[in-house]
Amino acid sequence: LKGINNGIMDEPPIHYYLLGAATKEAWRSADSWPLKNGERKHLYFGTTLQPEPPTASGTFDTHRVDYSTTSGTLSRWTAVNWGHKYPNMRTNDAKALTTTSAPLDSSVQVIGHPVVHLWLRTGAPDLDVFVYLEEVDEEGNSTYVTEGNLRASHRALGKAAFDNLGLPWHNHFKSELKDISPEDPFELVFDLLPTGFHFSKGKRIRVTIAFADADNFDTPATDPAPVVHLLRDKDHPSFIDLPLLGLD
Repeated sequence: LKGINNGIMDEPPIHYYLLGAATKEAWRSADSWPLKNGERKHLYFGTTLQPEPPTASGTFDTHRVDYSTTSGTLSRWTAVNWGHKYPNMRTNDAKALTTTSAPLDSSVQVIGHPVVHLWLRTGAPDLDVFVYLEEVDEEGNSTYVTEGNLRASHRALGKAAFDNLGLPWHNHFKSELKDISPEDPFELVFDLLPTGFHFSKGKRIRVTIAFADADNFDTPATDPAPVVHLLRDKDHPSFIDLPLLGLD
């Protein structure tokens, strides 16, 4: 500032906190973002969250929207002047669609922006879609890691006017809104908030898909609540693309 050399320009430009790591080792630094030594890996939705793409045809999960799903009253959406705190997400998960990996053979770090690809089919006129990345322990308790959300009618992909790290971009222009054609498959592609999280050996990775966040969003409700099909076959592979850093 004002041409004064205070040493800040000699420091790494990126500093991040690795949740789940030992406190003394949690603050990390990097020369670039995304991390140069990271890799991206697809985990596909199926009976479990798995690295192998689906090979079957016509496979899907059926879910009736539950408008009471919520990430709590102290989420990042409301906790501005005080610390946020997420509940055990297992209660919310039971009201939503989930896919969960097998217990991890080794620890893994997710550092960066996860990106989700969802194939859906519904007779609803529109959907608010909330996707949560979570860690599940041996007792089935589920810890919030990060989230992303998108209204289905805003799913059109565009090109950012700046370097947005190659992430999916939605203009949200009125002219680009897309209706849902009843019972026709459609794909949503959007990123989750960037995170740094250490998944320990023996824990599981979960992706939860909900269609409301009652304590934080005013989602238009219909009566009866609509039915949604999450497609996960070879022609409509739903998956999450995770930025991974090294396996121990």
